[in-house]
Amino acid sequence: MAVGFLLTLFCVGLYCFEPEFIGIISLKTYDVYMRATAVSPKSDRVVFVDIDEDSLKSGQWPWPRYMVAELARKVLDAKASVLAFDVMFPEPDGKSPNVMQADLNRNFNLDVKFSGIPDNLTDFDGLFAKTLAQANGNTILGCFMYPTAKAAENPPDIDSNYRQHFYTMWAKDAGNVTDYLMQARRMTISIPRLSQAAGNNAFFNSWPDADNVVRRVPLFMAYGPKRMYPALAIEAVRMDMGIKQIGIECGSMGVERLRLGKVVIPTDAKGDMLVNFRTPMTRGEGKGFRSFPSYPARLVLEKDFDTRCFSNKIVFVGTSAAALKDLRATPLTVDEDSEIAGVEVHATMVDNILGGDVLYQPGWSIWADLAAIILTGLFLTILIQRGRALLSFAVTLLVLGLAFGVSYGLFMWAHFVFVPARLVTSTIIIYPVLTMIRFWQEESQKRRVRNMFGTMVSSEVLRYLENNPASFSLTGQKAEATMFFSDIAGFTTISESLQPERLSDLLNRYLSPMTKIIMDRNGYVDKYEGDLIMAEWGVPFATADHAVQACLAAIEQQAKLAELRSVMKQEFGHEIHVRMGINTGIVTAGNMGSDRRFQYTVISDAVNLARRLEPANKDYGTRIIIGEDTFNKARDTIEARMLDKIVVQGTSRPILIYELLGKKGETPAQDIKIAKRYEEALRFYWGMKWDEAIRCLEEVLVESQDGPSITLLQRAKEFKIMPPCDGWSGVYLRHEKE
Repeated sequence: MAVGFLLTLFCVGLYCFEPEFIGIISLKTYDVYMRATAVSPKSDRVVFVDIDEDSLKSGQWPWPRYMVAELARKVLDAKASVLAFDVMFPEPDGKSPNVMQADLNRNFNLDVKFSGIPDNLTDFDGLFAKTLAQANGNTILGCFMYPTAKAAENPPDIDSNYRQHFYTMWAKDAGNVTDYLMQARRMTISIPRLSQAAGNNAFFNSWPDADNVVRRVPLFMAYGPKRMYPALAIEAVRMDMGIKQIGIECGSMGVERLRLGKVVIPTDAKGDMLVNFRTPMTRGEGKGFRSFPSYPARLVLEKDFDTRCFSNKIVFVGTSAAALKDLRATPLTVDEDSEIAGVEVHATMVDNILGGDVLYQPGWSIWADLAAIILTGLFLTILIQRGRALLSFAVTLLVLGLAFGVSYGLFMWAHFVFVPARLVTSTIIIYPVLTMIRFWQEESQKRRVRNMFGTMVSSEVLRYLENNPASFSLTGQKAEATMFFSDIAGFTTISESLQPERLSDLLNRYLSPMTKIIMDRNGYVDKYEGDLIMAEWGVPFATADHAVQACLAAIEQQAKLAELRSVMKQEFGHEIHVRMGINTGIVTAGNMGSDRRFQYTVISDAVNLARRLEPANKDYGTRIIIGEDTFNKARDTIEARMLDKIVVQGTSRPILIYELLGKKGETPAQDIKIAKRYEEALRFYWGMKWDEAIRCLEEVLVESQDGPSITLLQRAKEFKIMPPCDGWSGVYLRHEKE
């Protein structure tokens, strides 16, 4: 269990110090979700004018500003709501006549004069500025921000027309909003006359993740401690909605959301917006796919172009031309040809805001992810430690399925981003490691079981005990079992007559087949003590028919001994006769012994009685004596005769004992007939009808020298001469242990 806790902490550490491969897995999982849930544009308010490959044939880029002015005029005359340029104009137009004239004069000392050019066409920048100024603040020029890790205290003030279009709302413990935003050390904007004419500057940067894919875009960037510049998309929406200022809400963890009137835009703590990319609809004339209506700039400049398609639209001017290097990979990109123009990123952001499906990944989702990793790790630790392997595997698959299913549902229907890559990675780390540890523990436990029972139970039972260690207890448990004891008659005489190595050979020849029979009957060989065998059925492997199996094993052992007897006589000079005692009862089973040496065995009065029944065979001339409980449980399978009612040493309760004759249906009819006559005589004997008992027993002995009949006849004759005392119940008191 401790290993599971450590693994969970390790996974938390991976989350906090995220290695690159985990970050990539998370990003690629996000991309899969994006591709599966992407939809077409929702607002029908966004179009863009594309400076594509074909449009560049109209003139080398950058175009003369009069062409850009004409493009802007046509769009604005078409009643576009906002015109946003995903380009900037940081230098004066070098193709403007007045600029060319000044350059020739400065560089070559030539006083060149251009004639025949109207005054309004000598200054292309002025022409463009005039067009922008006539738009009444409905145009935006792009600017470029250079990011830095550390905030610049006094960045260059190159924007004299800076306008603050935001206000901040603070949580009680929030800090300065610029501390949370991406910082810029410097910026590049259009020339002042154009910036002043447009009235609005907004950055068009978008920064890809580690795999060079654009997934999120900052909505604001800090330029020093007192200035913030908006992204091109958010500024376009602000202007389209006619809102003077954007509200920035901050909390203790950073930026939480932006407000444009009643529209709420969720962000991450740095003020970044996750872009919900749209399904590509068409491929453009150049490279890249299109998700929004696009119109080549060359066609817009033509006189017969229908500009009504721009009415009440937010129009972006950008490029898909490969030579201008403004193509971006997105989560929907599957190859180089499916990249999109950078302007499409801004268009998508606008459509997300107007369509109301901005993706939401709040700052607290980090803690939710961590909590999910910890809870899942602890849950799997407990489950794998205590549950079955198949259950653990199924539940782990269920956890993974739920993680993907719930996160996918949240992504698709609630636009809530919870990518379970880190949770899944943690699960994939924790599950196999804990499973291997559990496997090693079980293998160790199996080896322990194998070492303890390997030579004492059958292979089937051993496999069961190895695979089900919880089915028995090594520390002690109550169970019903049947105990078996066997001993070679006259073994002391045999051992004294044989050399040690010959005696060892004899025991091996005897014990090996006897042990095999016990194990084949799913018995447990508890111990050997010289020629004695102690075995149990019902522990450690629980079986319902333990009494039956013990009896059948005893019968089969006697049959095997009958086969071996002549061989043993010939080889060792002794016939082998074995006495057996069997009893059934409640025992305490488990490891018994010291803390250094112990053995799995059983103890109880029922065990002691089984031990006493084995030598009792000497009194009756029998081979197998079983207790009353054993007889009652096995009577449908065996043939047995009631032998006596005795009290053994160490007990005071009389018990019925039976001689086990054989299997039902296989016992000779003569033996069954003798058994019935004997039981008849026994009842006369218990009733103190000595003459009747003697007559029955003598009739038996005429047919067979039956050991129990000889014993009972002798007792009956003695009691006839000297009757027992008053209150005698027929119980035979056996005082000998052996």
